[in-house]
Amino acid sequence: MYTREMLREKPVVIQRALFNHYVELGLNEKQFVILIKLLDQENERNIQPPLEDVQQGTSLSIQEVSHIINQLSQLKCIDIKIEKDEQHKYNEFISFDPLFEQLALVLNETKQENKAEDQNNQFKKLFQEFESTFGRPLTPLEVQTLNHWIDTDHHSNELIRSALNEAHSLDKLSIKYIDRILLNWKKKNITTVQSSKEESEKFNQNKKLKQNVNSIPIFDWVNGENPYDK
Repeated sequence: MYTREMLREKPVVIQRALFNHYVELGLNEKQFVILIKLLDQENERNIQPPLEDVQQGTSLSIQEVSHIINQLSQLKCIDIKIEKDEQHKYNEFISFDPLFEQLALVLNETKQENKAEDQNNQFKKLFQEFESTFGRPLTPLEVQTLNHWIDTDHHSNELIRSALNEAHSLDKLSIKYIDRILLNWKKKNITTVQSSKEESEKFNQNKKLKQNVNSIPIFDWVNGENPYDK
């Protein structure tokens, strides 16, 4: 008599990646089931198991199973070779290398698509922060400049956001002013938010010292003045 414990002894192990992406390999459910059964019966020599063993537990005929195995070969999920063994008998050998090569390509492509989607979402979030801070929709030229910072200057979203906050704190909200901040940071090789904060603190400390001697300068990023220069 079977018990729950006995049935748990040898589960069929399927890679999650294969389970989640078999459709992208061009497989339907019948083909996927036969592929799983072939993988489950894989042995060290990779000799193709008897069709009766593969058919067992399915509603498919022997002919259908044989046809599906041929389809798996055509779909480049398996590679079937007929070779002579040590006893000089001809056997069909199955290699699953094509399957895992295809799966790797699918996963890498999916990763790139996810990365692109994430970057797009991050840009939308940054775009919304700009419009919220400016209190108005951005003009086409301002949007173009924002794209230029990312695509051409390769500033991170976090650094651009830091420049936006810096301009806001100085009550200098304009794309040109923010561009001057980013240009200044680039000249000083400032690429992280932490570095930008440290530079801002230096500027604020320098400003307080000048205020103490009643010398309060008015800085203009747009026309090239640099508030961080001593």
